[in-house]
Amino acid sequence: MKWSKLRKELKDRLADNLKDRLDYHLTTYKNSTGYLGRAWITWNGKEILNFSNQDTWNEFQSYSNELAETHYISHEGIKMTDRTEGKIMEKGEFSKYDFADNAFRFLSLNVQDAIKSNNPILKALAVVDKRIGKRTLNELNKAENHPMIKQLIELRTE
Repeated sequence: MKWSKLRKELKDRLADNLKDRLDYHLTTYKNSTGYLGRAWITWNGKEILNFSNQDTWNEFQSYSNELAETHYISHEGIKMTDRTEGKIMEKGEFSKYDFADNAFRFLSLNVQDAIKSNNPILKALAVVDKRIGKRTLNELNKAENHPMIKQLIELRTE
């Protein structure tokens, strides 16, 4: 599936209060080896999440985070105790491959399966989905989740 169609599908599933504010982006850099690129999410036009292949390689010498469940060379997920306070994501924690593979997978998943997943990207996409209600978001907010998920819950309940 082309990125433009995938992006449209993701945006169609956004909760009403996020529709004109949250956006998904993905690019591959021309003439780069290995299709280097990045994906990013913006809030009111400002980048809030960055999924960069180059950063993932530079920081972890891998192409993927094992929590993203892709088939690329992966690194271990970052423990909560090793996180930088106040950061939504550590540099290079997830790659463009992680985001793109999971965005595609999300479209074919039941939203309840995505919200229960241990995969932070699938869960993050489910959090902003219009089919997830306030009660589920409140329960998720009480649980220990990846900072990316907590941030998206905050934006969703704003």
